[in-house]
Amino acid sequence: MNELSIQECYAARFSHCFGCGQSHPTGLHLRSYLVDNGQAAICHTTPPDEYTGGVPDNLYGGFIASLFDCHGTASAAGFYLVSKGKPLAPDTLERFITAHLEVDFLSPTPMGQELTLKATPIEVTDRKAILEMTLSVGERTTARAKMVAVKCKF
Repeated sequence: MNELSIQECYAARFSHCFGCGQSHPTGLHLRSYLVDNGQAAICHTTPPDEYTGGVPDNLYGGFIASLFDCHGTASAAGFYLVSKGKPLAPDTLERFITAHLEVDFLSPTPMGQELTLKATPIEVTDRKAILEMTLSVGERTTARAKMVAVKCKF
């Protein structure tokens, strides 16, 4: 696993997202890491208690979507670098944003436990990345997502 997360390579002006921005004062500061020679990206997090959903002791579905959103766009940027044969570094990272996010909720996600988000690339081109993602608690997958992320031109 890389020692540096993908989010730690974001330029300062792109690091203020509540979920993944390392500069957000009260954010989650999610960190996604390329693994398996860049063929997957992993993020581990334990959500704060205030994100419980309508079913007691289970995570709010909208929060699950936000986890996929932040992990997915970071993963897309990482997979783009891998596809170009470039190293993960602040001066090589391109920023991606969500164009489409589809989430399937498979079972309730319990609170108070570490969650694992995993992304794998389906397709990476010069302008977009299509990913599949899972959210798991231990060995149990509680949600799946598919994302289309596009490269920003700011």
